[in-house]
Amino acid sequence: MIESAFNDTAALDLSYDSPVLLTQRLVLRPPHIDDITDLAAIANDRRIAEMTSRMPHPYGIADARVYLESSIRAEHEGYIYAITLAETGQLIGYCGLERRERSGGFEIGFWLGADYWGAGYATEAANALVDQAFRATSAERVHAVCRTVNEQSRNVIRKCGFSLVGLDEIETVSAGRVPVERFVLERTVWLERK
Repeated sequence: MIESAFNDTAALDLSYDSPVLLTQRLVLRPPHIDDITDLAAIANDRRIAEMTSRMPHPYGIADARVYLESSIRAEHEGYIYAITLAETGQLIGYCGLERRERSGGFEIGFWLGADYWGAGYATEAANALVDQAFRATSAERVHAVCRTVNEQSRNVIRKCGFSLVGLDEIETVSAGRVPVERFVLERTVWLERK
């Protein structure tokens, strides 16, 4: 288990709205209630649910509604984004930069619909989240967690400059208690990469 030495000690201001983030191919925007149908369609995939901590499977319209309504009401501490294609506006996944107790600070998370795997979209979205964390908050580090069997997420996390800090276990909705790898990216490392 990661010790509290990795906790951010300074209080973070989480009272802001999620600004729209633009990347080369993506628009990361706040969730809309109109995302319900598309979200339910792309999230109803056991492969996705088993790699996330809070996503149930099967995932239907009711699940999408609960998630979107809680995101719109800002029940999460941090930023929640719909990942959309810049050219078409098509919803392809969700990502977030949230203050998570399990990490003791900001943690990035991301998932994409299976049709969009392998195209570099997750790395593009994750880099935008990291930049947002260090530009818009006083966070000195950002955390990431992925299942030990999730090679694709591990690759994205490492491409963003994160370093492995240890192994742990977490409870997940779809897969029960699972082993995970914990990563951290320090502000100083992020600045060196810029």
